[in-house]
Amino acid sequence: MVYFIKSIWGPAGQNGYPKHGKVEFSDKRSAERFSECSEFFLYETGHKEGDKKGARSIFAVGSTKNPKIFKEETAHLAKEEWAKKEFPYYIKITLSKRVDPNHGVPLSRIREILNSPGEKMQRQGGIIKITKTQFDKINSEL
Repeated sequence: MVYFIKSIWGPAGQNGYPKHGKVEFSDKRSAERFSECSEFFLYETGHKEGDKKGARSIFAVGSTKNPKIFKEETAHLAKEEWAKKEFPYYIKITLSKRVDPNHGVPLSRIREILNSPGEKMQRQGGIIKITKTQFDKINSEL
């Protein structure tokens, strides 16, 4: 069993992400890595969009519906002007629990559980692999 934390740009979670039961990726390699997971968390980063700021928390837990990687003909373009990234790859998912990101498991607690005080939640493809024990601890607090 493989477990991940998938980072998404804030405040996308507060704005309803993920929509249509899918998690999106800018590159195929990241989508392939994510397709290996059994269960995952969604983490909203602290990026700001307009007057709304990301919560820097885990706000959802889910599993992959179908580990097959899909590609859209018309890619989703990030709203952030500085990002200029397309997210054409996606994997279908099912969320088993979702809370308002502002009431999720905060970054300080995530760092404690991961036993990494300086943990950076931004990684290539937005994917951080975690252990079953770490997954269970975070899940119990969500």
